[in-house]
Amino acid sequence: MSGWQVQPDQVRDFAGAVAEVRAHFQALRSDAEELMHPSNSPRMGTSPVGAGLSDKFNDRLGGVDGLLEQLGTALSRMDEFVESAEQTASRYVHDDVAAADTFRTT
Repeated sequence: MSGWQVQPDQVRDFAGAVAEVRAHFQALRSDAEELMHPSNSPRMGTSPVGAGLSDKFNDRLGGVDGLLEQLGTALSRMDEFVESAEQTASRYVHDDVAAADTFRTT
């Protein structure tokens, strides 16, 4: 037989690995959200350069296309993948059982 085959357990295992990576990303996002708290804002002095660096840090963290938004996008995509992988594995099993049933005699 040519091509490649994927067993449902392999799909589930891979989805589990992605879920584990997702948990690490969520921990990173929680840490980044904590940095957004005003009491954790960087203090680099009152000079224009220090204020500029603080603003740049906050913008990179929470601004449009900032770290928090990028982590949110990654988490959403991982959720979609895990859901799709689980549905695919279930469909494989269902189709396999249905095909096997056609060969069973009563």
